[in-house]
Amino acid sequence: MTTSGETPDETLHALVDQRLSARAEREVRLRLESDPRNAARATAWQRQTEALNAAFAPIANEPLPLSVLLKLRSMQPGLRFESAWLRRLFVFGLGLACGFALGWAAHRGLAV
Repeated sequence: MTTSGETPDETLHALVDQRLSARAEREVRLRLESDPRNAARATAWQRQTEALNAAFAPIANEPLPLSVLLKLRSMQPGLRFESAWLRRLFVFGLGLACGFALGWAAHRGLAV
């Protein structure tokens, strides 16, 4: 929880991740000059981000394996599994409704 003078964690994360506009970044940096505790936290997070980027840079720059590319290419925006299940559920419901209607009609003596 933040008080009126504290910088929220979300803002600090946005600063470290370079997701703030130039104006907002200037304002946050000015605020951090008078808030050494949050400034230290932001600096620690920045160092951690740099260390992670340096550690995983060789892997991050590798191309994806062909098998992954082919799998991604074969996938369609809509999941086939979900649409197939929805179709099956619709057909089942339609059959159930028709059966109910015919049963009701037969019970009432209205069957053809």
